[in-house]
Amino acid sequence: MIPFLRNRQELEHHLILMHGEGWSIRGLARHFSISRNTVRKILRKNDDQREHGHDIASEQKKKTAVRASILDSFEDQIKEILKEFPKITGQRVYEKLQNSGYTGAISILRERLRIIRPTPKKTPVTRFETDPGVQGQMDWSPYTINFTHADKAKVNCFSYILGFSRRQYIDFTPRRDFYTLIRRHQDTFQHFGGMVRQCLYDSEKTVVLRWEAGQPIFNPAFSAFITHYHCRPIACQRGRPETKGKVERPFQYIEKNLLGGRKFRDLDDLRGCAAWWLRDKSDLHIHDTTGRPPLFLFLEQEQEALQPLPRHPYDCAEVYLRVCNIEGYIEFETNRYPVPYEYVADILTMKASEHEIMIYSAELTLLVSHQRLPTGSVIKLDGTGVHGPRKVRYGLEPVHDQFIALGEHCQSFLEGLKEKHPRNCGFHARYILQQKERYLSQDIDKAMAHACLYHAYDCKAVERILKAKAKTRTLEAVRNEKAAAELRNTLPEIQQRSLEEYSFLLGGSKTDDNR
Repeated sequence: MIPFLRNRQELEHHLILMHGEGWSIRGLARHFSISRNTVRKILRKNDDQREHGHDIASEQKKKTAVRASILDSFEDQIKEILKEFPKITGQRVYEKLQNSGYTGAISILRERLRIIRPTPKKTPVTRFETDPGVQGQMDWSPYTINFTHADKAKVNCFSYILGFSRRQYIDFTPRRDFYTLIRRHQDTFQHFGGMVRQCLYDSEKTVVLRWEAGQPIFNPAFSAFITHYHCRPIACQRGRPETKGKVERPFQYIEKNLLGGRKFRDLDDLRGCAAWWLRDKSDLHIHDTTGRPPLFLFLEQEQEALQPLPRHPYDCAEVYLRVCNIEGYIEFETNRYPVPYEYVADILTMKASEHEIMIYSAELTLLVSHQRLPTGSVIKLDGTGVHGPRKVRYGLEPVHDQFIALGEHCQSFLEGLKEKHPRNCGFHARYILQQKERYLSQDIDKAMAHACLYHAYDCKAVERILKAKAKTRTLEAVRNEKAAAELRNTLPEIQQRSLEEYSFLLGGSKTDDNR
């Protein structure tokens, strides 16, 4: 039976003892599965040491003879080239040496360059630790998932980690826009039951618009959101991913432990599995740095240090202006939502939360609400019960006042329209009103004045005139300045309290000089 040998020293030990017991060189070679020359070398070395003595220091000083290289005569020239051009490539050094008579290969030149010009080692990064409840880190990571009951899709993993306890929250979303960002933040704050005082971010446009003079210019919409939760955003310097190492490194854990070796039916199944994984795996595993499960460290020290949640969460709904089309629908993300017919051609305000679509009149009165459909579904909801009586759909009377309000030339155009199209002038009027989605009202009025000159009382004629003479425009979202100004004019004015009243509420007197 071959004895278990842990290293070369034990092999030599057993071999020498067995040779002394009478084993032949051939038998030892077959027994240990080594060559006979190796057996002879071991035995001769032992005999030599027994005969002439054993000097460990002299053995360690022995050096293998180095053969001369064709590059030896060019080494001084190589050093001069590197001194003058420290970042020169191996290919360029090779070309220069060829001009000097070098006939060797580039491979041995690159090996010599690695010795003469070693790659500079990165300065070790000392991880910055924070106290409980002070700092969090947030980041995204894209993944392509082959779902078993849905098409292959690219999803984005939102990750937020607490700097002290390393407790993590993740979610998977198909989008990575501003509203998805702030909604996932709200889910994170609810998951932890509070907020940290500051959070580190990359320079993505949803958070940082640009850098000026070395300072980040934060997105005002994101600043408004994060200020509501009393959390200060900190933008990491570009080109320094190690700054957010606490949140960057766990993505490897997600890839290997959550996504690795698992199949998912669809996005909902993936999100459900992620929630289970957070609860049963991520929260309870022993963290390499802290040596503790993140959940235990969170409950013991960090939970009480978090800032409390506000009584009312931030409104994360999207707000847009939309024109109700002549069929009584508003289109959003390829889906169509019904609106009462009497609001056809009106510019309405649409408020979209993550799961609901709410449509308001020009006076901000709620008209109807629908469940939000998935983006890209191309679904037209049934308008039964929303549109109202069918006769309202094509009649002129419900849109008469809206049509006349377009401008001073509308009345004369309408009279010609009634004479030319007495049976369906309502359809033409609604079609012209629908142009408000792309053109200003004053441009539509000018187009009708031009049509009157040529007695072209037809909605298609007005559309052709607009395409030729007017500039198109889009209805902005509420985050754009133009739409925001329009909504501010509609909403009631908010009276700002006097600073003296705040001083009084904080315990001072109204006569204090607040500066």
